[in-house]
Order: sequence, then structure tokens, then C-alpha cells
Amino acid sequence: MMGSRGPLVAVDLRALQQGYKAHRERGIGRHARGLVWALADLVPKGRIKFFVSPGPAPDLDGESIAVESLRWPGWIEWLPAGRETAFRLAGLSAAVRRLDVRVVHFLSHTDAPLGWLGGARLIVTAHDIIPVVFRKEYAGRDAIRNLRSRFGTWLNVRVLEKADRIIAVSEATKKDLVGTLGLTPGKITVIPNGVDRFRPPPKSEVESFKGSNGLTRPYLLHVGGIDRRKNVNILPEVLRRARAGGLDLDLVFAGRIEKEPEFPALGEAVRAAGVEKNVRFAGFLPDAGLASLYAGAWALVEPSIYEGFGLPVLEAMAAGTPVIASNRGALPEVSGDAALLVEPEEGPIVEALGRLAAEEGLREALLARGEARITLFDWRRAAEMTVRVYEEALGGPL
Repeated sequence: MMGSRGPLVAVDLRALQQGYKAHRERGIGRHARGLVWALADLVPKGRIKFFVSPGPAPDLDGESIAVESLRWPGWIEWLPAGRETAFRLAGLSAAVRRLDVRVVHFLSHTDAPLGWLGGARLIVTAHDIIPVVFRKEYAGRDAIRNLRSRFGTWLNVRVLEKADRIIAVSEATKKDLVGTLGLTPGKITVIPNGVDRFRPPPKSEVESFKGSNGLTRPYLLHVGGIDRRKNVNILPEVLRRARAGGLDLDLVFAGRIEKEPEFPALGEAVRAAGVEKNVRFAGFLPDAGLASLYAGAWALVEPSIYEGFGLPVLEAMAAGTPVIASNRGALPEVSGDAALLVEPEEGPIVEALGRLAAEEGLREALLARGEARITLFDWRRAAEMTVRVYEEALGGPL
């Protein structure tokens, strides 16, 4: 093992590599970016080693952080596809052993290996256990896809059982880990995500963004994926009812969703509601564009029936946009009293939109509460708590 003067901890940074699963464009990528910047600023240089896979450099937004590229076994280079999956199953453990550290932290448990790590302690971050909670919904009709899904779920659960320490991003996720999987509460530490690196742009920049993207009417915003538990197919009907009730609103979806298997069903929901002219798909946006999209929205609407955290809720609050969110999963925990929490159905969401339009002072009250709420979610604090988990695993200071 590495001596006391060398790196003691290795942190997986593959979530920021283009093409590594869908992490970079989703919440895991935002989690990785915020935490890694804070860790690099907090921990003395040389005490943590950040690693990636062979391939594109990680997206660090210009930050100077040294990374080490793992070595793939030669045979993996010959595979036409599925290299990362094969690497996880048959090469990642050996590559991690060569890092020669005492603690290894994978920023998603779905990326960690099951194999022997040479005595290094394994820490994983659990964002959610959606495939376990929604096992039937995610099974699908295709036999091969179903088998792959079941194997992936089995592997991910075994990783959680094997891990020496687990970081859960919310109390809701910890509750699932303990109640659904039967994991020991004592090895789970709740460390919420931060949002302090997300800053609202100047009003002139927001107006310029809206003008250049043809956003001429007030709009509702949804940010993120559209898999079934996201419940987004109700939003076109919500929009239809809101417009019928006198609210001149459009609906914008942000995220790389056009290739998701659920996208055709969302398109059908848009057509069924007759709101094709009022729905926009913004695609994936860099942080600057996303900040303007948030800040220009009339409201963020999050109808999900399950979230392990719900970072868009905080990002909208940070951008000065009111939030209407489902009362399920971790969303009440994250939102506190700074959002309108409703049943994830068309009627309650339309009613909340009406309240936001009609009730004097409600919008201003939500914005004030949101401004206070986001101060509780700080990446520096998250990094400090993460270092304490490292030190527990090390049995001494980092």
C-alpha cells in the first residue's frame, strides 16, 4: 500500500467523461462536478487521486484537477461495444488495485466493481435504488433486455451489500437502502447534494437567451430524464387545462431525451392534448444556457413519483424560479416549505398553477423561501462530510 505521504483515497471521475453511460448530462454528473471541485479545494494536494477510463478527458469546466487514466485489459480494446460493462465485470477491480490507495470512492454504486480491491476500503454513493423499487415497471417485455436489467440490479445490490461505507444523498434514499434492501443503518451516512455553484445570470442575459431561442411566452419547465417514474406524460394535459383556464403558457423540456425509449409516448401525449405548438424540446444545455432557461421560466414543474434527491428543484430556486413539485420520494425533504407540493396528478398540478397565478404574494413568498432553502445545500459542507467518511474508513486523518 501507498505510504503515508502518498494519496490515500481514489475517487471515480468517470461520470464527467463524455459517453460514459448518461451520467455527464444527468444528476450524477452534476453531483460529481460539484463534489470534486469542493474536494480538490478542501483536501491538501496529493492526498486524493482522481481516476477516469481511457478515452475523452473529463468535463471539468476549465478547472485544473489532475486525473489518472485506468488501464483496460488489452482484450477489451477489441470489443465493438459494451467496453465499460465488460471492464466493470472483468477488469475494473484489478485496475483499481494498481492505484495503490487505501480507500476507493465510486460516485455512483452502479459504477463500482464486485471484485477484490487489494484491501482498499470501498465507499459508494447511492443516489437511489429505482430499479429495485420499481422492479416490475422496469422489467419490460423484451426477454434479453429484461435479463440484462435483472442482472444489473443484482450486481448493484451486491455492491451495496459489499461496500464498507455508503453515502446516501437523502434520508429518503437511506430509508430505501435500509427498509427495502435491509442494509445496516450504521454504515450509511446522508450527505445531501449542493447547489452553491449554480448562479442565476443577469436579467439581460436571460432575456437574450429567451429571444435567441424563440421563448416569447411564459413557460413551464421540466429538467431531466423522462423514464416512467418521472411521470412527465401528464404535463401536456396539465398544459392544456392551464391554457383552457386562461394561463397563456408554453411547456419546455430540457435534457437529452429524444433518444430515450419513452420519448415516443411523450410525443403522443403532446399530440393527444393538442398542444404541439406550445411544447418545446430544448435538448441538453451547458450550465450557462441552463441557468438562463431556469431563470426565465414561469415555474418549474416536477411531477415525479420517485426521486432520490431532485436537484432541479434546488437549481430552480437558486435561479429565482418558483417550484411546483410532487409530494413523493425525496422531493418534500429537499423542497421543505419552499415549493408547492402536490399529488403527482393533472388536477392538483393545474390547481397549483392557478394558485401561483392568482394568489397575491405567493410567488414572492416561494422565491424568498427558496433563497433561504438553498443555503442548506452547500458543496463545501458536502465535501467536509465526505472527508469525514473517508477518515472513518481510513481509521485516521486524511
